[in-house]
Amino acid sequence: MKVTLKDIAEDTGFSISTVSRVLNGFDTNPDTKKAILKSAKKLNYPVQNYQEGLKGDNILDVLLIVGIQVGEFYASFFDGLNKAASRQNVRLSLSSLEDHIPKIEDIAQKVKKEEYDGLIINAPRFWKKHYKKLREVLPKDFPVVSNELLDNPVFNTVGFDNYGGGHLVGQHFSDRSYETCGIIHGPADKNVSRQRAHGFMDYVKRQEDITLNWEFEGDFSFESGIQAFHAFDKTKNKPRAIFAGNDNMCQGFMQQAMVEGYDFPEDIAIVGFDDLPICSRHVPKISSVHTHYEHLGTVSIQKMKALLGEDEQPDRMINLVPTELVARESS
Repeated sequence: MKVTLKDIAEDTGFSISTVSRVLNGFDTNPDTKKAILKSAKKLNYPVQNYQEGLKGDNILDVLLIVGIQVGEFYASFFDGLNKAASRQNVRLSLSSLEDHIPKIEDIAQKVKKEEYDGLIINAPRFWKKHYKKLREVLPKDFPVVSNELLDNPVFNTVGFDNYGGGHLVGQHFSDRSYETCGIIHGPADKNVSRQRAHGFMDYVKRQEDITLNWEFEGDFSFESGIQAFHAFDKTKNKPRAIFAGNDNMCQGFMQQAMVEGYDFPEDIAIVGFDDLPICSRHVPKISSVHTHYEHLGTVSIQKMKALLGEDEQPDRMINLVPTELVARESS
C-alpha cells in the first residue's frame, strides 16, 4: 500500500500541511522536522531532501554506549567524541555498561523508549555473539556504528589503525639503532591487541638491524605491566627497547623498573599506545602512539549521518582512523 502524507501526519500527530512543508524542504521547527523525517523514513515514504535535513538545524540524538572503567582511557575517549558531536549538531547521550555484560534487550528498550536516531557502541567486553544478538533485537535499519574492531564485524565500524601504529613503533626503534627489542602484548583474544602486535612484529621481522628477542602477554592493565617488568628482569638477554601494547602496561612497567633502578631511555627504551594525557606529564615523558579521539568521533558521526541519509549503504564497512607516533623522553 502506498504511503501518503496522511499516514505520516497520523504517525507524528502533525497536520498534513506541516508534513508537506517539511517534505518539500521549507524551514520549520527543527524538532518538528526531525520527527517528520524520521516517520517518513520509517514508513518508507520517498524523501528526496532527507540528507539535507540532517545538514541543517536538525539535532540528531545519538546514544553512546561504552564499557567505562576508572582511568584516563575512557575519559579521553568520551571527551573526544563529545567534542566531535558538539561540532556536528549531535546530542550525545552517554550510557555506561560498567563492568558487566548488560542484557541486550535493555539496550533495545532504551533505544525504543527514548527515540534515539542512532547508536555508537564501544564495549570491549562484548563478544561477537553479543553484537549479533544486538542486531537481532534492534529495529530494522536502525543505524549502529561500532568503535570495536572485530575480525568479522557485525556493524559498520570506525576504529584506529592499530596495525599501522605498531608498525610506526618498530620503525622508531630501527631509526634509533636499537638492535634488540621486545613486546608486551595485550590480551590475545582481542583484535586490537593482535593488530598492534602484528604491525610491530611484521616491521621488525623484515629488518636486518633489529631482532625481536622477548615477549610477554599482558591484559592491558597497569598490574600486568608490573608483571611484565618482573619477567623482563629475570631475562638473561634483555631487549634494548620495548613496545607496550597500551599506556597502562607501559606505565606499570616503567614504574616498577624505576623502583629497581633502571633509567629510561639509557637502560631501556619504551613506547606505549593511546597517548593518554599522563604520557606528557610523566617523568620521564612517555613516547606513545597517538590516537585522536575527536577524529574518531567525527568519522563515527559522519558514518552515522550517511547511514541515516541513504537507504543503500554497504553493509559492515570498516573505516580506519590514522595514528601517529609521538616520540618523547622514554625512547
